Amino acid sequence: LLYLLPELGACSPWTLLGTASGTAGWKRSPEGTWDAGDGDPFSCSSLSWSSQSCGPSFSASCFPRGPRGEFSSPPLSAASTERGALLDLQDGLSANASKQTAVLGILEEEVRACNSCCLRTQAQLQTVSKELTEARSKLLQQESALKELSERVTQNLAEAGRDRENIRTELFRALEQARLGNSSCKECPESWLPFQGSCYFFSTLRATWVEAQQHCERSGAHLVIVGGLEEQGFLSRNTRGRGYWLGLRAVRKVRRIQGYQWVDGVALSFSHWNRGEPNDSMGREDCIMMLRTGMWNDAPCDNENDNWICEKRLSC
Repeated sequence: LLYLLPELGACSPWTLLGTASGTAGWKRSPEGTWDAGDGDPFSCSSLSWSSQSCGPSFSASCFPRGPRGEFSSPPLSAASTERGALLDLQDGLSANASKQTAVLGILEEEVRACNSCCLRTQAQLQTVSKELTEARSKLLQQESALKELSERVTQNLAEAGRDRENIRTELFRALEQARLGNSSCKECPESWLPFQGSCYFFSTLRATWVEAQQHCERSGAHLVIVGGLEEQGFLSRNTRGRGYWLGLRAVRKVRRIQGYQWVDGVALSFSHWNRGEPNDSMGREDCIMMLRTGMWNDAPCDNENDNWICEKRLSC
């Protein structure tokens, strides 16, 4: 508004009706501008002039002048100050929201990366599980093949052992014949096995110990007498999963076992007892049988669950 004052000053005469608050009256400078009387910047309320020749009086707000004569804006009101604070807060919130959006984008990218990594790991785990299943299946097949091979080897070894014993028997018989100078020795009967100059019959029937001994006697033989570990090995290899009576009985006096004796009257010297035997269970196990494992066991003589082995020497 003060920019207009010099032009209005052309009207004459102007009368200053009001004064600025906190100052002396306004004065017109020689250059035609208006200024406070003391020349200091101030805050004024309004100025009023009247003129007889230029029209009615009017009032206008005035602005303080700066150090170089410029005019500054009026002071902000409380509402303007609050509005500015709200705008600043809005700007801050907008900036913070932008930052949070950026952080959220980074987190979403990391989640996608983790999901991708989990999918790859799951695929790898499935592959490893499949390979492990295949390896386990192959291992079971190999174990089965190894077991079958072991059984075949065991069977072949047993057959080889029997063949070896047969060869040894034939050799022993030949040597015996040569020693005696007699080549008229008879061979073992059919179904009898030769071993070191004797013939052995492994029965397929079952009987009591006494009945078994009677069967052997009718064939000119007796229940087998085991003289040592080699003969025991020969018998064990031919059990065929059965139990057999041996020609061995307990010698009992006053209900107590005093020892064991073979059917030829010779006392026991070599033995091949199973663990915990003989135990004479219930005081009636007087007869000895060979288990399917080849180990010896005492049993009741009237037991009818066992086969028997007969033995007789080769006759020349």
